[in-house]
Amino acid sequence: MKTRLVLTRPHTHAGKHYQKGDRIEVDSDLGQWLLSIGSAAPEPSPTKAEHQPAPEPKPFQRKEPKQ
Repeated sequence: MKTRLVLTRPHTHAGKHYQKGDRIEVDSDLGQWLLSIGSAAPEPSPTKAEHQPAPEPKPFQRKEPKQ
């Protein structure tokens, strides 16, 4: 199972360098280890607004100028 975390310190994972604030997805065991040493925090749950699709734009009727 994968765990999504936000890094609280720079970290290198699988040869790639990550900075503080980067979001990563790792195996649960590695995620628990990163949490236990204070290098990561759980990713915040998305708010309801983030799950909602953007409203569809309303059609715009253009009026032609009188000639």
